[in-house]
Amino acid sequence: MILNFIILISVSQLLLYLIIDKLNFRYGKVLILTLILVGHFFIFPKYFYPEPNSDGVNCGMPVLGITFAFWVFGSAITLLVHSIYSFIKNRINPLLTTIAKHIQLCLSPVH
Repeated sequence: MILNFIILISVSQLLLYLIIDKLNFRYGKVLILTLILVGHFFIFPKYFYPEPNSDGVNCGMPVLGITFAFWVFGSAITLLVHSIYSFIKNRINPLLTTIAKHIQLCLSPVH
């Protein structure tokens, strides 16, 4: 369940990055990254905590495991998605644009 939620957040992050690029919002990707990381550290784990027992004996180990999963795996996947998207956007996209221009020059008729 937690892994499914983290994957859903990662797909949402990627879709928001694509929307931000279309809108040309300057610091949008950094803002989205920051908000998702804050969510992984402080907001998202609380939705997965088990209900406390009514007899008063409650173990904190599930809470620790859930929090640890969001801190480590959620943050790592979020940073990985950000890094891969930035790499593709900044390195590969200009290279493909340059190659397309060269192909277009080669195929254009000579005047």
